[in-house]
Amino acid sequence: MPVQCPGYCRRYVEMVDGGFLQPLWLLLLPLPFVWLYFRYRSHGSWPALVPLVAIKYPLLQSLQTSAEPSQTGAGNHYADKLLTVAMCLMLFALAQPVHYKGDIEVAAESEPVDLVLVVGTAVSMTLRDYVIDQQRVDRMSLTRRLLDDFVADYSGRRIGLVILGNPPMLWMPFTDDKRAVRDAIGRIRTTLGGRLTDMGATLQLVGENFIESKDAVVVVVTDGGLQLGATSPRVAAGQLADLGFSTYVIGIGSTDPDAGEHVGGGLIYEPIELAPLQQLAEIGGGKLFHVADAGAFRDALDFIEDKHRKPQPAVATERLIAPWSWLPLMIALLLLLIGVRVGTSGARGS
Repeated sequence: MPVQCPGYCRRYVEMVDGGFLQPLWLLLLPLPFVWLYFRYRSHGSWPALVPLVAIKYPLLQSLQTSAEPSQTGAGNHYADKLLTVAMCLMLFALAQPVHYKGDIEVAAESEPVDLVLVVGTAVSMTLRDYVIDQQRVDRMSLTRRLLDDFVADYSGRRIGLVILGNPPMLWMPFTDDKRAVRDAIGRIRTTLGGRLTDMGATLQLVGENFIESKDAVVVVVTDGGLQLGATSPRVAAGQLADLGFSTYVIGIGSTDPDAGEHVGGGLIYEPIELAPLQQLAEIGGGKLFHVADAGAFRDALDFIEDKHRKPQPAVATERLIAPWSWLPLMIALLLLLIGVRVGTSGARGS
């Protein structure tokens, strides 16, 4: 049955018909002939596989002396030659002879991407301007739920978490442990990073802590909110782009001024402003996605992951080979059985 030859063994396979996958075993081929040479010099006999039974017979001594030494010695030499050939064939089997069958096309693969999730926790994330199953849902609860679903199905490489706040907070460094990431997402709460946000400082924190993966993708999940800080978000996004990061923005919240729930507490409803977030995404080399519903959030994350899967150099063809190790091995076992039978019969006759 043909098998696919891995890349490391292709250099051992001849271009025309075949070759050996482990040719270094062939260096041991002289050893069986060395063994045969010493066997000829020692004139040793083969041991009997079954102990001879002592028989009391008056003519036993005369029968033993009448045995022909020349025939016994010839049988031993013949068995030694068979065993030598069998050992050579076993070495050929260990060298793994193969036969070249043809080429097959191999599709290009891609490498997963590292993802840095920046989650806004400003007080405005408590606003409930989403309606799911006829119930009001606040921005933070929806964000946690959708991020958890996304991480559960994430096929990328590693995920890091950063809290967008004032001051910002490194919530989790890069890890491929999905369970740990989902647990960390579940512990994110509103005002975890303060009531307001400092987008500039947060993006600078990303550049400082995730520089090991310069081609990582930064996904900022925010409702805009009031921005504070000494560094402009656009300047920080440009610095990340210079380091090789791509910055995407997922806007949470409705743009309709009347979409908010009218409740007490003194918190004024603030619809999301998309224009500043659009500029931030463009400077960061990414794109803005506005989450009008739960499906749009998932589509945005899927788009980002699929776009940034890095293509690997494709191998145009792979060799198909058929292993032939079984053939010399079967012949070697047959010769070994014949040699043992001939050698032991010679020993019994002596």
